[in-house]
Amino acid sequence: MIDLNLVKIFITIYDTRSVSVAAERLNITQPSVSHNLARLRHIFKDQLFNRTKEGMIPTAYSVQLYESLNQPLIDIENTISEVTNFDITNSERCFKIALTDIGGLYFLPKIYEKLDKIAPNISLEVVSMDMNKLTDWLITGKIDAAICNKNLEDRNINTLKLFQEKYVCLVSNNIKLENNELTLQQFLKENHAIVSASTGHNLVENYLNKKGLRRKIKLRVPQFSILNELIEKHNLIVTVPERISLFFESNKNINIYDVPFELPEFDITLHWYKKSSDIAAQKWFIKFLQHTLNNLTI
Repeated sequence: MIDLNLVKIFITIYDTRSVSVAAERLNITQPSVSHNLARLRHIFKDQLFNRTKEGMIPTAYSVQLYESLNQPLIDIENTISEVTNFDITNSERCFKIALTDIGGLYFLPKIYEKLDKIAPNISLEVVSMDMNKLTDWLITGKIDAAICNKNLEDRNINTLKLFQEKYVCLVSNNIKLENNELTLQQFLKENHAIVSASTGHNLVENYLNKKGLRRKIKLRVPQFSILNELIEKHNLIVTVPERISLFFESNKNINIYDVPFELPEFDITLHWYKKSSDIAAQKWFIKFLQHTLNNLTI
């Protein structure tokens, strides 16, 4: 019978495609991972992984083995976590979560307030969102969770819908609208500021491209949160999630309008890796986030 720890090492190398990252993920040394990989190769009489510039690429046999071992390992770890309590009172663990600047504005105050109240010894680290790296961050353990508006196409990533959201337009008071209505024609004519696509907010641009429409993009910024004064002082339109528009309501020089075309609503989702190195702690953190954020209202 194969050692469960060997199975975990095999699965982690497979997921991360790296011996060094697997070692970091499992909180063991790299030589230990290499030694156990040699044991696995001996047991299964197969190379299992070939080292390339793209990382540790699994052999055909390794792919079959992964299919057989992956889900059983998840089931075993979930069973163990059911009888293993995470001590939130004494734990000094630091949980890491990826958020956009919008997430920082809207979610973080609620998350931190509640966390500090119920688990004062636990700390939180916020990582700036990069959608291009998000799946890798979750698999390698750089972060414990992420909140964004994208679905991650990886079967080892769990996704939970928190709520639906829609976009609205923030319009500078300097822009004069006929009948106080933002039309598609004027939307396309005016100057726009947008945020980097790496934050995940490219739904509007994708929609316009599909319709063969173009807007005048005058400013690209990494974050929504720096736009308040820019919208106020310049003739700009910014399309933002509705919940974020609430942070601009008090500014009398910015008006809020519906998007002047049919744009579908989108899901805000919570993501985490199925096979954490500390499954009990991860389960607690995900349940904590779910309970905290599901109670948020617009």
